[in-house]
Amino acid sequence: MKFLILLFVTSSALASGFDWQGHRGARGLMPENTIEGMREGLRYPITTLELDVVVSKDNKIVVSHEPWMNPTICVHPEKKIYSEKDFNLHKMDYAEILRFDCGSIKHPRFPDQKKISVGKPLLQALLLEIEAQLRKEKRTVLYNIEIKSDSWQEENGFQPKVPEFSELVVKTIKEVLPLNRVVLQSFDSRVLIYLHEKHPKIVLSWLTEENQTPEQVKEKLGFYPAIFSPDYKKLKYEDVPLYHALEMRVIPWTVNAKEDMKMLMNMGVDGIITDYPNLIQELNQKTCPKGHNLFEDKCVALPAYSLPSDKNPGWVCKDGYMQKRLRCVRIKVPSHATLLPDGKTWECKEKYEKYRGRCRKK
Repeated sequence: MKFLILLFVTSSALASGFDWQGHRGARGLMPENTIEGMREGLRYPITTLELDVVVSKDNKIVVSHEPWMNPTICVHPEKKIYSEKDFNLHKMDYAEILRFDCGSIKHPRFPDQKKISVGKPLLQALLLEIEAQLRKEKRTVLYNIEIKSDSWQEENGFQPKVPEFSELVVKTIKEVLPLNRVVLQSFDSRVLIYLHEKHPKIVLSWLTEENQTPEQVKEKLGFYPAIFSPDYKKLKYEDVPLYHALEMRVIPWTVNAKEDMKMLMNMGVDGIITDYPNLIQELNQKTCPKGHNLFEDKCVALPAYSLPSDKNPGWVCKDGYMQKRLRCVRIKVPSHATLLPDGKTWECKEKYEKYRGRCRKK
């Protein structure tokens, strides 16, 4: 009982701090989605291990980014040449899947990745191995597990239907961990909608390649998930406070350059998913309290009606407000005038003209 209470307290603390996530373990340093890759990630100050799961023919949850053998990273047991999608994992028993070596090929995108002979692990085995290591180290982390689902894969027999897929994942996790140690994420809105209805206590993360407003997310899902996880290249400064206002955390993917990490931290994101957790130690991880923005290595207080910015003084006034010294004051729009799209200036309506700060009839 004491151990479970400790886990709850620790996971709650992680959820409130900056969340460094090792993508597929530590893909830049070790073969992806392997137990060895997860152990490599744990060598650095991460708070979450990120991984992907699919389903085998014998209904086992396998840690894999694709629901097929990927010839870029996996060697055929008889060294045969094959193409993507030739080997559907959902049509293979786990014993057959395990025969493929998915760690010995030199990855063209990750020259620093170590090469080892290793197969795709089961989710249960991975969790048991990592949890045993964490207990020895008197440490804990969260797990961000992506359910690799989409309608094309379902229609073409690469996965079971969303309810079955989701329940198999939840059941497997519960055999090893309390659910408050896990975030479930997906690009498939059907997965999050199902989990939100059937397992409302599970923390959910919406993965997207698009730049979306909170309203667009709610329109897609029908609710606001706990985490918004976009392609970091699409995220804008003004997006972050909009999500924070709705108590959503912003954790972009996949960020592999220190300059981009610093930029995102200055934007006020709540975490970063990276292939290179070894870079974390090289960064200044200074974080600021709520209502402040990290600008030029200082925590700058955000005045009312402002948004964080990477430009001096570290903030800009919202639309309809203008900067006056170190505060934002409402722009007075006179009668018969409209505020322009820049949010700072106005012009007189048709049949009116500017005259001494107001609009008079022509």
